[in-house]
Amino acid sequence: MVSIRILTLGLIIVSLAALIPSSSSETDAVKLSLVGFMKKLVGPDFPTQNNNILGWDMATNPCRNQWHGVRCDVFGSVVGIFLSGFRFSGALDAELLCSAESLFLLKLQNNTIRGPIPEEIGQCGNLAILDLSDNRFVGPIPNEMGSLTNLTTLDLSGNRLSGPIPETLGDLTSLLILDLQNNQLTGSIPESITRPTYRASDQPLRFFRAENNRLTGPIPEFNFEMLAKFNVSNNDLNGPIPDGAAATGFFGADCFMGNPGLCGEPLPYSCPQPPVQSPVPSGSPGRTELGLVMMMVSSILGVSLVSFSFRFVY
Repeated sequence: MVSIRILTLGLIIVSLAALIPSSSSETDAVKLSLVGFMKKLVGPDFPTQNNNILGWDMATNPCRNQWHGVRCDVFGSVVGIFLSGFRFSGALDAELLCSAESLFLLKLQNNTIRGPIPEEIGQCGNLAILDLSDNRFVGPIPNEMGSLTNLTTLDLSGNRLSGPIPETLGDLTSLLILDLQNNQLTGSIPESITRPTYRASDQPLRFFRAENNRLTGPIPEFNFEMLAKFNVSNNDLNGPIPDGAAATGFFGADCFMGNPGLCGEPLPYSCPQPPVQSPVPSGSPGRTELGLVMMMVSSILGVSLVSFSFRFVY
């Protein structure tokens, strides 16, 4: 009986172990995709042989500190890629990258990566932190970024991105940090990203920077009480600054300067007041009616004087 129990327990342990991914490495298919991703990322000028770039090759294990900048979980899946400050000048192939389905964090800042941000970035469904800042990305921010519903940090600053801020970024209900400064973005700031207080299911946005772009239109009503950082200076925004921005006392004039069409606190100049028209007293004839009355009186007086003069002469 004891031997049967031991055998049964052994079978359970073996079955459970089969359900847990190996802690040794990613699958060969994922490794192959990541090696291809790295080869496209580095560009032709990187001074390392293409068959062994920072240890990224099929002969090694990405989860045993042999692939530079790679972090894995206890199950041997790639969850983080840190490749900041290299001279990478290639392109971002998100389709190959997103084959690592467990990827949680991607930091590629401070390189010279070129080309557009690919639409396929929306396939990296587990991304929570995406930092592509200080590169040479061009073109629009893809609408597909709205599919990254786990995203808490999105930093696209210091690139050459153009076009509008996508409305789909408002679908990122977990987003806390959005940094778009130092690009060439145009159009208005979407109200969908402002996280008003009545959207109780959303995480409140804590950080919004969009200075040094070409944005137009008014500043929408952000939940300024929850923002720790806010800056929209040096754009083409116009209209009054929302009352909530000044009420917090956190955001000075430097957060709004460089927008000739903006007015109101905390800027040193007030918004122009609309012209006030004097109301017409109740029960009194208006100007048009008063003018007609005066014309009628003048006509009657004129006729009377003519009649009087005619009778006096004859």
